[in-house]
Amino acid sequence: MKNLIITILLVTISFACFAQNQALLHLKYEQNYTPTYYEAIDMFKLLDGHYENAALIENGLTDSGKPLHTFIINNEKEFNPEKIKKQGKSVLLINNGIHAGEPCGIDASLEFADNILRNKDGLAEILENTVIVIIPAYSIGGLLNRSAYNRSGQTTPYETGFRGNAGNYDLNRDFLKCDSENAKNFNKLFTLWDPDVFLDTHTTNGSEHQYSVTLIAPQPDMFPPTQEQFIREKLLPELFSNMKKGEYELIPYVSWMYPDPKRGIKMTQETGRYSSGYANLFHSYGMMTENHVYKNYPDRVKSCYQFIEVLARFTAEHSSEIIESREKGIQESMAAKNYPINFELDTTQFRTIEFKGYEVDEKQISPVSGLPRFGYDKTQPYTENIKFFDVYKPTEEVKIPEYYILPQAWKSVVDQLVRNGIEFSTLPNDTTIEVEIDYIEDYSNAKIPYNGHYFHDEVNTRSEIQKISYYAGDLVIPVRQKKLKYLIETLEPKARDSFFKWNFFDNILDQREYFSSYGFEENALKYLAEHPQFKKEFEAKQKSDPEFAKNHRAQLAYIYNNTEWAEKSFKRYPVGKLY
Repeated sequence: MKNLIITILLVTISFACFAQNQALLHLKYEQNYTPTYYEAIDMFKLLDGHYENAALIENGLTDSGKPLHTFIINNEKEFNPEKIKKQGKSVLLINNGIHAGEPCGIDASLEFADNILRNKDGLAEILENTVIVIIPAYSIGGLLNRSAYNRSGQTTPYETGFRGNAGNYDLNRDFLKCDSENAKNFNKLFTLWDPDVFLDTHTTNGSEHQYSVTLIAPQPDMFPPTQEQFIREKLLPELFSNMKKGEYELIPYVSWMYPDPKRGIKMTQETGRYSSGYANLFHSYGMMTENHVYKNYPDRVKSCYQFIEVLARFTAEHSSEIIESREKGIQESMAAKNYPINFELDTTQFRTIEFKGYEVDEKQISPVSGLPRFGYDKTQPYTENIKFFDVYKPTEEVKIPEYYILPQAWKSVVDQLVRNGIEFSTLPNDTTIEVEIDYIEDYSNAKIPYNGHYFHDEVNTRSEIQKISYYAGDLVIPVRQKKLKYLIETLEPKARDSFFKWNFFDNILDQREYFSSYGFEENALKYLAEHPQFKKEFEAKQKSDPEFAKNHRAQLAYIYNNTEWAEKSFKRYPVGKLY
């Protein structure tokens, strides 16, 4: 009897261990099916309920009214970011479904979460010093707008979500301007977790080649020296070499310089509007996978999964070095005298990389129209060394001020700073401060809206030293703080994704005061009488410029625009600088 009980007990224990190692989730990507929003969340709920060291957390609402979730995987029942950071653990944040028609990462992250929690292939060792935070689905509104006709360039999976979110925003243009509730709450959770490594999963079309997965890497020249060196010498070489050991080889994202990639491709620089560029503003190592739309869906999911595993293992193996490089990078940024706000690709520098492509065929005949089209001949694969341009040089720098002074009236900007954890104090009393101030000299406007905005580009400014009245409650922002990069990239008007360019300060472009040709006459006459030197200059212009002499309105405008009557706040950028 005793032996029977022991046998039953051993069988029970063995069955429990076996059951623990079985996958909980049953994904259908092999059948070209990707889960709906509700199915994906239910699967994460299932994992949450089964494992004590995993939790599905709500992080505010999205534009669709549905919550923005994070799924946290640790090696213990601890999900507080502050406590986790104090333990010295690194944080890897993975975002999925930002474009809901690109769902590879949703399936891959579900499978990865299932596998690491049941310790398949020893994956759980990653959790000894690294915490994984997964956003199951970011564009929930896009996922709910599901159809077989959303993504015209891909044939699998047979149904996907829509590129725009519930408010019809492209969410991967919204991380700095934060028009969507999605982005506002992403800013908060990013501030909360301060991830050391960030991955956003995408699908791309473009050139035809032999790879299932490509990578938009953190561009080294956008980082301070320590982090630049870490990216070039360790992060990128190891990610590419470790991917090559698996089933799916990795190639840099094929960013075109020429019609045929055989002639060369370039590394991209992602600015703050994009998820990875936003992450880089906080010295986080932000990147994107771009799975290749022309490959079948199972391959896209598997290659995305392989990269997630490689990245997670790299983060764990180099956890301390990643954290230390970020800390040193922050110190280097804070100590710098100047900050680059614009770059251009250095076409004199390149390295060669192996590239497996297909020959370009510019005379393919379309089976639809019967006419010639540009395409690729998949019967002619090749493997060649091509030029890869991955060096950018600064074209414009700004001197780093010690403080920015921001009037509290610009509440939408203040809200952005608060969401992103920017340190500032407020003036206790009304006061006058001598600051350097910029004037917007000229700028270009988009002819059509871009993601809900008429984006300003080609901005030119001039600077003046002025004494300006500030009031109790206005913001005094020390620039040399941990989030210096974010501050400069948003508050310097000429920076590539500045708040000015995204229309946050457009009210300064309206002139509030004006003059009438009749009403200003008396004041103009009085001013000339009280300022004899200016009167001489005015009369000299009348004599030297015949057209001016015949134009009553132009003469009054000259007096109005060149004297104290001129509106000092017109085109005056409201952020003052102290050096």
